[in-house]
Amino acid sequence: MIDFSTKKFRENSVSKNTDEKKTAGKNKLKKILSRTHSVQKRSTIGAEVEFFIINKNGKIVNFADKILSQVDNNGNDYGITKEAGENMIEVGCYPNLEGIDSLQSLAFNLESLLYIADQQKVSVCPLGTYPGSFNPKIRQHGHYKTEENLFGRNVYKQAARCCGMHIHYALPWGVFDFKKLKLKKRIKSKHKESLVNCYNFLIAADPGLSVFAQSSPFFQGKLVGKDARALAWRGDRDIGFSPSLYNIFPEYGELPRYQHTGTDLVNFTEKMFQQWKYILENNGVPESKHPDYKSILEANWTPLRVSYHGTLEMRGTDINTPLILLAVSQIIQNILRIIQDNFIRVEVSDVAIDEPFKYSGDKILIPPFTYIKTDLQPAAFYKGFDDDRIYRYCKRLLWLAKELGNKDDNDIFSPLDEMIDSKKTVSDRIISQARKLGYKDMSKKLPNELAAQIALFYSNKLFKEMVLFRELVKIKNGK
Repeated sequence: MIDFSTKKFRENSVSKNTDEKKTAGKNKLKKILSRTHSVQKRSTIGAEVEFFIINKNGKIVNFADKILSQVDNNGNDYGITKEAGENMIEVGCYPNLEGIDSLQSLAFNLESLLYIADQQKVSVCPLGTYPGSFNPKIRQHGHYKTEENLFGRNVYKQAARCCGMHIHYALPWGVFDFKKLKLKKRIKSKHKESLVNCYNFLIAADPGLSVFAQSSPFFQGKLVGKDARALAWRGDRDIGFSPSLYNIFPEYGELPRYQHTGTDLVNFTEKMFQQWKYILENNGVPESKHPDYKSILEANWTPLRVSYHGTLEMRGTDINTPLILLAVSQIIQNILRIIQDNFIRVEVSDVAIDEPFKYSGDKILIPPFTYIKTDLQPAAFYKGFDDDRIYRYCKRLLWLAKELGNKDDNDIFSPLDEMIDSKKTVSDRIISQARKLGYKDMSKKLPNELAAQIALFYSNKLFKEMVLFRELVKIKNGK
């Protein structure tokens, strides 16, 4: 763990940042109030990021509640919240159409988490799965207990063995009911068509985004591929990993299918909720004991969903270090912004198998869903860049993001450029690091002592990247 000055860090990352945050928010709001273009033009991006909590020796510890109590005692809201396991913590920010800068807020919240964790003599680890083995402690209240009973105690532990990042992008104007917290049933709307285009694009982009963010080659100490988190979470039978969290309810964890129209997407979200209620009742959970969902959209944990925050939530990727988080979010922002603002069509075509994300000015071509699900997904999760199709797919996705962005994005994309040039993701580097530490027989479990060293390395890397992350976010937003 990095031994940094608590007082200095507190001054720089909390007190100073609070003033900056307030001033930036007020200035941004004044600018927005003076504009006349539509809310759609101001669509913003946000994120939720999950981390493992480790001690100074790199071992998993159940310290989430102690961190949360410190947040509560300070009377502040840093977007720091609990997760299924007491060994993990979440920090986030959501897109705000009133103009508050979301990613700047995320940087502030991350710094606050690091400060609070340091006070408790622990740190956080930005990896999709912890490299070694551990037995998580699941929370025993609310929907966590209901889900543990439903999935089974041992299977539900997978939820506490996986950390991801969820990137939120605001929905097109007029498609979401912010009172009922669900999609509107509008039949004729260009914005509804734009929603479907964005939705389908993100499904097609999932294998590429997953590879760029992958940081989980090990699961419970076993080398299982390049994206163990996806394997252990999704429950997709085409992937062939067991046991995964959604094995018995795969439609709630696997990549959803493309939707043809806005009505199809509305009906899909409603069907998922009604079916989930049936699953609960059919498994002995009476309606009076159902979790208190804020919206019908909460009963869905697929890698892409419409969220009750009024966003498209891309939730299929591993957590990673801040600069990779920023780069992946920039891919999403560049492409979805153009799809929404310019009403670009996203069309399914066999041509996109060989020329993925082909762009002609008014449309983007994406491959058939069956190709994404049965060919690209397994290749992405098990092989990553070792598969030539995946390597080319990621190159094309990054190319499109650059094509639809501007030159100012080049610094932000540099971590992904380096991945492409070296053909190595963070998962590849973790495997190489394990070998250097003495892990020779890949058929055996990674010793926990080596896993702890890897976890500490990436915990330190998270802290070291925070300064540059914050500066790049400022530059990105013209501050």
